[in-house]
Amino acid sequence: MNAPVPCNRPSSTVEEADCFAKASDAADKELNSVYAQVRSVLRPDERNDLLEAQRAWLKYRDLTCTAEYKLYGGGTGGPVTRMACLAAITRERVATLRTTYGWRLEK
Repeated sequence: MNAPVPCNRPSSTVEEADCFAKASDAADKELNSVYAQVRSVLRPDERNDLLEAQRAWLKYRDLTCTAEYKLYGGGTGGPVTRMACLAAITRERVATLRTTYGWRLEK
């Protein structure tokens, strides 16, 4: 799920959690940037479709990562897994937006 792994060999769970939190934040910033670029080249009806899709995707992302978190039953692996999940799924969404709308951005 988390390839490429942005957090190689942390020495503690705290370091790992911090690393994945930073990776998640970076992926989120990239997503927001790409999303804004895509919106800027769409017609109003297309922007509305994208907005609906993005809202559904956010729900999917959050539910998926919460489910992964719950696999750890409150253990220390849960928060790290959730942050890693958020980073990975967000990177996937960035790639999807670039693939789907890239040709419109190049016009």
